[in-house]
Amino acid sequence: MGQERDMLITLQFENRPLREVLDGIEEQTGLSFSYSPRLIDDEEPVSIHVIDIALDSAMAVVFADRKVRFEVVERQIVLKKARRLKVEMKAAVNVPGTDDAPVQFTISGYVKDSRSGEILIGATISIPGGAEGTITNNYGFYSLTMKREVEELFCSYVGYEFMVIPVNGKSNQTVHFTMVKDVARLSEVTIYSNDQDNIIRTSRSSEDRINPESVRKMPALFGEKDVIKSLAAIPGIKFFGDGSTIFYVRGGGRDQNMITIDEAPVYNPTHLLGFFSTIVPDAVKDVKIYKGDFPANYGGRLSSLIDIRTKDGNMNQFGMDGSVGLLSSRLSLEGPIWKEHISFFVSGRRSYITRPLQKFNEKINDLHFSDFHLKLNYNINPKNRVFFSMYRGVDNFEQQNNSEISSGINWQNSTSTLRWNHLYSNRLFSNLTLLGSRYDYYLNYNIENNDYWNSHIDNVTLKYDFTWYLKPDNTLRFGLLSALHFHNPGNLYHGGVEFDPGLDLSIKHTREYAFYLSDQFIINNKLSIRTGLRLTAWQNVGPATEYDIVPSTGGDFVRDSLAIMEYPADKVYHQSLTMDPRLSMIYQPGIRHIFKLSYSRTSQFQYLITNSISPFTSLEVWLPAGPNVKPQLADQVTLGYTHRFHISGLSFDVEAYYKHMRNLIDYRDHARMLMNPLVEYELRFGDGVGYGIEMILNKEYGKLSGWLSYTFSRAITHVEEINGGNAYPAYSDRPHDVSFYLSWSLNRSLTLTGNFIYMTGAPFTTPTGFYYYDNHQVPIYAERNNDRLPDYHRLDVALNWHLSKPERRFQHELIFSVFNLYNRKNPVALHFNKIEDGNGNYVVPVDLYSNPELVSTQYYLYGAVPSISYHFKF
Repeated sequence: MGQERDMLITLQFENRPLREVLDGIEEQTGLSFSYSPRLIDDEEPVSIHVIDIALDSAMAVVFADRKVRFEVVERQIVLKKARRLKVEMKAAVNVPGTDDAPVQFTISGYVKDSRSGEILIGATISIPGGAEGTITNNYGFYSLTMKREVEELFCSYVGYEFMVIPVNGKSNQTVHFTMVKDVARLSEVTIYSNDQDNIIRTSRSSEDRINPESVRKMPALFGEKDVIKSLAAIPGIKFFGDGSTIFYVRGGGRDQNMITIDEAPVYNPTHLLGFFSTIVPDAVKDVKIYKGDFPANYGGRLSSLIDIRTKDGNMNQFGMDGSVGLLSSRLSLEGPIWKEHISFFVSGRRSYITRPLQKFNEKINDLHFSDFHLKLNYNINPKNRVFFSMYRGVDNFEQQNNSEISSGINWQNSTSTLRWNHLYSNRLFSNLTLLGSRYDYYLNYNIENNDYWNSHIDNVTLKYDFTWYLKPDNTLRFGLLSALHFHNPGNLYHGGVEFDPGLDLSIKHTREYAFYLSDQFIINNKLSIRTGLRLTAWQNVGPATEYDIVPSTGGDFVRDSLAIMEYPADKVYHQSLTMDPRLSMIYQPGIRHIFKLSYSRTSQFQYLITNSISPFTSLEVWLPAGPNVKPQLADQVTLGYTHRFHISGLSFDVEAYYKHMRNLIDYRDHARMLMNPLVEYELRFGDGVGYGIEMILNKEYGKLSGWLSYTFSRAITHVEEINGGNAYPAYSDRPHDVSFYLSWSLNRSLTLTGNFIYMTGAPFTTPTGFYYYDNHQVPIYAERNNDRLPDYHRLDVALNWHLSKPERRFQHELIFSVFNLYNRKNPVALHFNKIEDGNGNYVVPVDLYSNPELVSTQYYLYGAVPSISYHFKF
């Protein structure tokens, strides 16, 4: 401590902001400042010229006319309000039996929005100058246990004013923060303290967050703001291309990503065959993305978790939020049922594109999508709170085949969540959750007769989570889970009654049990370690019919070796056990340098089969692991580094990863996937690896903000029975990925945003030759994924015109946007079934006896798409 005070400092500043003077002291001492923005105005111009003086003397000169004192604590210069000598003398008195034996005490509470009462997830709570600190959990609760006297408690949250509350010395107490939004003062929130000082507590590898407000500003197709598609800006996440919500994470498959709404899984988050996603931005409060270093309480997917939390509803006053766009409109309502005790939030969206499309195609009877969100929030008392939420999304398409028959497709997502928060003590927080979800897909081939094909997946889950704040440097999280899963592989119905085609395609029943435990240790103010373990038991339960087929030596299945096993109800006939360890470390040697290291294993017990790799189909079936299909496993190691620059809010992150996957699923050539009771024997199993490096330069706030990211990655699959036993690129293998997003606040009313994306073209399989058989030109496929689509890139821009003053309750704006500004024609498919006619047009040949020469053609969805939408809120 004395060595730092004896350091010699030189300061030469003339009429410069105080912040620059403090930065100069930080650079020369290696210490960092911690203070409240209410204590000093760091933008105040100052002049100071000193050469080779001690830190004490330099600080005396800098704060000569200000009632400020300082202490050097744990490599920090803590600024405090100057106290009277009487108080300082009292603090210096040491009474035997009291100060010699510090008493442990706990401060706990909730962090909420002052206007709406919404709990704030991930807010940082800290004390000045100390290593102690914590963040609020998913329900806005925090608990901080200490052994030394505390006079003030700090709270910070991006987009809100920094808040300081005086606290009562050394006693257990409850302190609630009601945070005030103040976008104009964002730069005052982060001053190399709070969030940054508590990085060892709050940060984890491969975790990202999306602010729903920033999604509103992003350019979007037809003005439809899209939470899922906004993930394309995050390094390591790669989308299929235009018109699709299919995405891949770090070399994984499309079914290895879990999207949850209030913890309930959504199995098909698409509208209009993937053009838009199911999540209404107005209903979203928080979005977390985990690409690795998964928390132990999450499991079930190999590659990623998209954890979406919806708004609770305003506890204090009624509000309305809505927008009108070219394709759809949405409206949200919220408010108190019983002020400060019960609130509601309801949101809906409905498209209106049927009539415009009927002008181009009279056979279309209906084409629409809709969403509905509902949430109820009951604050029973300080120790008990209950939430209920539900979501339902519907897509429907119908067309007239002839005067008597119409056909179409329909899919529906439904989720519901009931949660009970209970405080057993100010250090033990619990959350009991009952949730359910269902995904239905209908292929209607005769709507008038009610003839259709249906596949669905259901699950019901009960889980109990605990967070135990043991000590200031030790937080224990643990819980239990029990779930029932039901998989219908797809059955025919005639007149609404199930039709028996002679095939047993019965519903598959499974049970899931899990126990998880994680512990966070704060070694010191530079190092933290997280350990975790997740144990999962997966049981296949009757009634069920399973098949056992022994392949012949030639590789074809011998049908007469088919064995059929029948299992009665509630009979456990197969069980899989997995143990998934998790370990991570955060090391922060200095205020501007952060190192991250993590290892995690994940398991997946459900998989998706589909009849196409195209994103423009929802003909998908989810099936469980069982006697013939092992659980998929992945081991991932990540190493990351973060550098925070002197410019506030500017940072650079780089993270490298390596992921090894086992029991990956692919299909044999010419596989028959639907209405096949032996579908498991159309599958082939192998290993895969994904590795890469992700970089992002990020400026969080200011008039000019945004990010620039680059990712290099590879994803390779090896299946012994495919591609001659040679490894081949996975569909997610797109080595180069560049993303650039910029938001420029021109003035109080106008904000200009731009988004540029570049990706290497997606791999796919093309013919390596052709031959003629019976006057037909037949393609020859020799290698899997031997070619690539052209590289994908586009630029989107938007202008947000705010039509009201910030202080008014009624807010409204116009959003003008152009999707794909320079009219790039990004192909989504290539065809090898057309010829070029005499007019230079590409057509499907009708005269096959002339041995036509087939040529490849590209198919793209759209060029530049301008749009306008109107958004309002009060």
